[in-house]
Amino acid sequence: MIRLLMPLLVVASSVSAAENDPLDWTYWRGPELNGISREKNLPDKWSPDGENLVWASDALGSRSTPIVMGGKLYTICRHNPHTKYEAEKVVCADAATGKVLWENIFNVFESDVPDTRVGWSAVVGDPETGNVFCQGVSGNFLCINGETGATIWSRPLHEEFGLLTTYGGRTNFPIIHEDLVIISGVVIGWGEMARPSHRVLGFQKSNGQAVWFSSTRPSPEDTTYSAPIIATINGQKQFILGTGDGGVWSFQPRTGKPLWSYFVSLRGLNTAPVYADGMVICGHSEENLGDNKMGALFAIDPTKSGDITKTGEIWKTKEMFIGKTAPIVLDGRIYAIDDGGNFFVVDLKTGEEIGKQKLGTMGRGSPVYGDGKFYCAEANGRIYIFAPDEKKGLKKIHQVRLDAEINGSPIISHGRVYIPTDNMMYCIGLKDVEPSADPIPPQPEETPVAENPEPATVVVAPVESLLYPGQKQPYQVRLYNKLGQFLKVVDSKDVTFTVDGPGTIGADGKYVSENSREHTAAIVTAKVGELTGTARIRVVPEFPWSFTYDDAIVPITGVGMRYRHIGLDFDLFQKLKAEDVLTAKVYTYLKTSFVNSGRDAAKYDDSTPAQAWTQFRRYLGLLESVTNAEQAKATLDPHLKRMVEEGVLESFAWTGAPETGTQLSVKAGKGREIGNGVMCKITTIPKGTRSQGWLGHADSRDYVIQADVYAVAWPTEAPDPIALMPDAGIMGQRYRLELMGASQQLKVYSWYPHDQKYFEVPFQWSTEKWYTMKLQVTTDSRDGEDWSLVQGKVWETGTPEPEAWSIEWRDRPANYSGSPGLFGNVKQSELFFDNVKVTSLKPTTTAAK
Repeated sequence: MIRLLMPLLVVASSVSAAENDPLDWTYWRGPELNGISREKNLPDKWSPDGENLVWASDALGSRSTPIVMGGKLYTICRHNPHTKYEAEKVVCADAATGKVLWENIFNVFESDVPDTRVGWSAVVGDPETGNVFCQGVSGNFLCINGETGATIWSRPLHEEFGLLTTYGGRTNFPIIHEDLVIISGVVIGWGEMARPSHRVLGFQKSNGQAVWFSSTRPSPEDTTYSAPIIATINGQKQFILGTGDGGVWSFQPRTGKPLWSYFVSLRGLNTAPVYADGMVICGHSEENLGDNKMGALFAIDPTKSGDITKTGEIWKTKEMFIGKTAPIVLDGRIYAIDDGGNFFVVDLKTGEEIGKQKLGTMGRGSPVYGDGKFYCAEANGRIYIFAPDEKKGLKKIHQVRLDAEINGSPIISHGRVYIPTDNMMYCIGLKDVEPSADPIPPQPEETPVAENPEPATVVVAPVESLLYPGQKQPYQVRLYNKLGQFLKVVDSKDVTFTVDGPGTIGADGKYVSENSREHTAAIVTAKVGELTGTARIRVVPEFPWSFTYDDAIVPITGVGMRYRHIGLDFDLFQKLKAEDVLTAKVYTYLKTSFVNSGRDAAKYDDSTPAQAWTQFRRYLGLLESVTNAEQAKATLDPHLKRMVEEGVLESFAWTGAPETGTQLSVKAGKGREIGNGVMCKITTIPKGTRSQGWLGHADSRDYVIQADVYAVAWPTEAPDPIALMPDAGIMGQRYRLELMGASQQLKVYSWYPHDQKYFEVPFQWSTEKWYTMKLQVTTDSRDGEDWSLVQGKVWETGTPEPEAWSIEWRDRPANYSGSPGLFGNVKQSELFFDNVKVTSLKPTTTAAK
């Protein structure tokens, strides 16, 4: 429903999208990326009942922050909320009237994000093309025609790259820079990117092709939603954001080359940085590095390079909990809302507090400034208008209380202020006032390219590819100077191409994948003079597939599979477990160390923050019983000797010293002939015990996936051992069939935590037995709508397959395609997979794809 209250004076704009209307608000923090509008004649009071209210629309209620481009408002909303038909959507409305013009609806799938977190991110508009870009809560990344709402291209970031989405719902914000749209998130990929890291990806905005891929430190503590900014600093463009590893990072936006990093906490940073007066200002509300004080607002010198934690800090004011909202810098002062709903005013040069105003109890949305006023909101429905005050910092002008939750931020465009709440979008403005604004101040300019004509970086695009056997992939090689400025596309005759792995590449830069049934990977290297750049390729054939893990190696092409899974000899594991449970655990842990490190030697001590010796003892259950070197030798020597006898180890030695404490050094053995290779979902990585992975192409459809699963039972004194059982799952066409251990149920679902989009039945199963799981998803029409028919069955391996399905469920909106995958939740005990098979229900050809 739309309430149109006031006929605001609408001035037709003659500015085309490509000319970038200066009054448009195409990024959630505005045209200057800092929350500041130069507009005039904005209201200093309003009422949801009518005063200065232009329109209000419940169709646009959301937790997202809207944008305005070309006379249209765009935002992310829930579609059919609180129903079994719920989805996510981008909504476009007339910015002057609130009338909905189109909706682009897409499913949330294979994600732990709850429905209340839909719209966490915000769309970004591209004035050059008129397109808008959305990073959905489950990893759906879309380019949408801003005029028609048609999807131009989409990338399921979780299926294709391993983007992690969690129950917290934290979703990052896309941003446009020239011909790229850049996104980020915690990615658990394949190959060397199988270990989790907050990673940044640059995509060609015209076709969604990945151009560059950069990583921060591995194994971050959190997913985050710090929105990036792009600024010109000392003549160089910098892409700056807070990351899951507790840092603020800067990259060249055209190449992805890291420039500097500053670390302030062990936990992730959610605050969006802002650049002003030669400083990057940011905040957090977690524990600071070096002490137990919580929260900080800080200023960084972004002209330095490398790790600038010690050299780049200008000031840091601790115990300021600026952990969610973006600061505004205005006239030498910082204005920032903390997590507790306090609006602080801080001196920009020193970080000292000038004043504050209490807004409420929770700060989530960021303030916006225009026409001498701050518009801001508190999460519990309080909306304020403040003016800067020389003495007190802030002077309250107006306050409104709504029956709503507010997570998004106000924006300003064309004489209107848009205020998003969870149940309504409000548009306020002054009657019969023509929009006007002061000019945006001149921005710092880049150093002319001519001053740095020498190439410094080679970018090979696309940087990531997933192909079928025999498929071709042409490459483009681009040169950039030391400041990350584009120089030229290199003619293929001036490039030396090589391939590490299967397939060939010609002098023309066209790679041809090997025509085989194997799942393979390759790296293409392009050399220009003495500079090189690389691109990665996975080659995954059409169905049928069969993974038997006979070599006890996890296939490299699986996204999210390696690092959290390892190959083991099941026969050896069972043999060792029968001898002594501790021996089997030592075997599992040592194999994990060797496989995940890629090295044939390891040391376990507590000399580093990783606390490797403590982690080893924790996994073995020896934290209390083994506290010194003598106890360690007495307890572990017999088991380590068995590892030598079985070829798991070549040798081991206790190499501790007073400065390191107990230290165990081991060297990998050459192993013995593998009896029965399996893939093991390990519990040795605490943050990776519950995860999913994908095995192939995201456009796959009409297939059956089947796998054998085995839940390990470790001895326990728990009163209810069933409560410690793992969960096992197989995934097909964006649905999961899951054997749930503790609840003894069989469940099918796609949007995992949604309270209506699932179906489950009781199913008794036990540890120490192999079970076969089978999942089939097809699509049919009913009552003029497409539905997914999800069918699953489970039976004890080695017994006849039952004719009837164990579980059946119909779901809409249908999921038409999706990569096959596997899931495991193993907080207490390991889970084994074997004999994974995928077969097509319909004949397909590579040429057709």
